[in-house]
Amino acid sequence: MKKIKLTVMLILTSSMLVSAQEFEYNRVVAHRGAWKADKLPENSLASFKRAIELGCAGSEFDVYLTADSVLVLNHDTKFQGLPVEKSTLAQLTQKKLSNGETIALLDDILKILTSQQNTIAFLEIKPSAVGKEHGFAAVDKILEAVERYNAEELVTYISFDYSYLQRIKEKRPGARTAFLGETKDVKNIVLDRKFGIDLNYKALKDNSELIKAAKLKGVSINVWTVNDPKDMKYFLEQNIDYITTDEPILLLKLDKEHIENLK
Repeated sequence: MKKIKLTVMLILTSSMLVSAQEFEYNRVVAHRGAWKADKLPENSLASFKRAIELGCAGSEFDVYLTADSVLVLNHDTKFQGLPVEKSTLAQLTQKKLSNGETIALLDDILKILTSQQNTIAFLEIKPSAVGKEHGFAAVDKILEAVERYNAEELVTYISFDYSYLQRIKEKRPGARTAFLGETKDVKNIVLDRKFGIDLNYKALKDNSELIKAAKLKGVSINVWTVNDPKDMKYFLEQNIDYITTDEPILLLKLDKEHIENLK
């Protein structure tokens, strides 16, 4: 009986190791969650859960701070006509997403995130339409929430606002961050290694030298939003760290094929 139990344990351990090795080579980041194939709302709990179910390396989502200091997910400054940063949570939750959910809370996302260990979050902090101080308040509250859920190892912070990333580094020097800036703005980042880079696919395709420089300096590279199979294959061949897409199922398939071809 003991031998049988030991054999089962060895098989399970071996299976876990294989899964971990396969996951290590997965560079797929679901853009606003895995929403497209199943017609789920973007930035919803359902789309985030689906990204995890698919086995994506990461899922990106967008965060704002409401007027009553609640962190919520939404891409645009308005949620179904309501200005997110000038509305209370009670006002926002009167509106429903297409699947019946209300606007997603960062707290709920972090609960889901920390219930597993395979998919990380690319947490985009949106520039504030209210003002810099409101944006900094959002940054501080996000850091507190991530720390409260012990999710630091599962989060990469990304933003178009460079000052947000600087504030994060001041408060959490070990945090993973990436700048969503223009190509001309990231050269110094590559040189000083302060942040990772997270660029539009068109900009990165036109700057292969930047890819080489980032790799030499050990700077992480993410590219967005890659939906064309030809572009997916190009960035897989370039060995980019992460590829953000609205088509995670297709990219997972191509990534697997790419890995097989390298063997």
